[in-house]
Amino acid sequence: MKQGIKFNKVWLTREGKFENLSSFQSISFDKGSWYVLADSSAEIIPDLEDICLRQASLRPDIHIFYGDAVFRNASGQEDIGIVLKGGFDQTQLIAHDYIRWPLIVRGDCLTAYQQWEERGSNAFTYDLLLFALRDGYIIERITEVFAYYSDLELRPQRSNDHFHALQRWARTSAPECSIVDGSFPGSFRLVRQFDEFPQVTLVIPTRQAICEMGDEHLRGRPYILNMLESLCSSTWPLNRLSVIIGDDSDDQSLYESKAWPFEVRSVRTSQTSNAPFNYAAKMNQLWRMADSEYVVLMNDDLTVRTADWLQSLMTFAVDPEVGGVGARLIYPDGRLQHAGMAGGVMDACTHVFISQPSTSATYGNWGEVHREWSMVTGAVFATRKSVLEYINGFDEGFALDFNDVDMCLRMRLLGLRIVYTPFAELVHYESASRSSLRTRAIEVANFLERWREFLSDDPYYHPDLVKDTPLTQPIPKIHGWWSELTSAT
Repeated sequence: MKQGIKFNKVWLTREGKFENLSSFQSISFDKGSWYVLADSSAEIIPDLEDICLRQASLRPDIHIFYGDAVFRNASGQEDIGIVLKGGFDQTQLIAHDYIRWPLIVRGDCLTAYQQWEERGSNAFTYDLLLFALRDGYIIERITEVFAYYSDLELRPQRSNDHFHALQRWARTSAPECSIVDGSFPGSFRLVRQFDEFPQVTLVIPTRQAICEMGDEHLRGRPYILNMLESLCSSTWPLNRLSVIIGDDSDDQSLYESKAWPFEVRSVRTSQTSNAPFNYAAKMNQLWRMADSEYVVLMNDDLTVRTADWLQSLMTFAVDPEVGGVGARLIYPDGRLQHAGMAGGVMDACTHVFISQPSTSATYGNWGEVHREWSMVTGAVFATRKSVLEYINGFDEGFALDFNDVDMCLRMRLLGLRIVYTPFAELVHYESASRSSLRTRAIEVANFLERWREFLSDDPYYHPDLVKDTPLTQPIPKIHGWWSELTSAT
């Protein structure tokens, strides 16, 4: 039998179901061939077979490929939408069915799915992807527009079938977690349930800088004091929380004189007058003092905005496959400060969606779901002490900037995932916990020399997204094989 893609074997209805559910069971899949699963209303890229076979020859380990899509809004508006997807991201897949279809699936994976007794009848492609994730079948994107839809708006799909498919996955892959609704219709959230809450140490440097912005009751007070008080609203058991404060000030009575519901330990961290400020070295000194395995590296210019912020971080930080977890950070005036970082943007890397209104939806809902990035900010970074010890913490050659990005990328080289969660939300006043000195040019040069090749093709971004602005969106006026179809519609 000729090895190739079978275009007409499996077609889905718009709802993600087979026209005849029993037909799937009756198909005998050739294990070495490829099959297209697509909505029956889709126009498929003409050379899909050649694209797939070329990619399959380069990556014989892949079992499922997916691609991008173009659509015209069902309401008949003139503008078309372009759905560009990042590399495979299991954390985002749990949050919502961002891949959908078309899928190009190898026959052996479909045969195994046929034989799975817990297979769901509906939300077929989502159920298939979760099955593949659970059983170790490898999924990856191809950065090509696979399909054009003339009358379909590709909104997130949410149905009881999607929920039940995710519950089936969780029973075997995350039995200690529950699935709840996410922040917008069509999304989910993974929440870890702890029988016994582990001890967590927060590591916080400070210069006792004074807050000069934000709510009136916070202004004129040291950031560190505002932060400690906001921690008291956390739902995490406060007797399972320790705080190590690295203080450049000679007088720590500001917070040591107060009775806190969690342990507070201060460490004098001031340097000699002629020593250059080195944030990375200061943090390395502090995290090594932690008595717990789980640590959260934090700036002092933060206040808690969601009471379950720590449980949201720890949902992922305790996973041995995860290196670190970043939070959603908001400026005092309500603008978005951090929802992940993308490589290759603004000549190096940047915070995506920075300064957008925090109430606005982001491209692909990337800022509203837990998902993976290659890097997140170190302003709030949950991790494990054993991981920090293995990589020797921050590279102190990056004294001011890039030390957090560099650390994330070194964790990624170990195969560890870097996760962002929007459900750990804090207000960030930014840079109050460190010196205002500029980054030295040699540090920028060293960072780019080390990571330029990786940053130029960040797997969690997309080559057709803009790179000259952090306001993530497709490059304007992208044209392709679908252009004639859109003009004719």
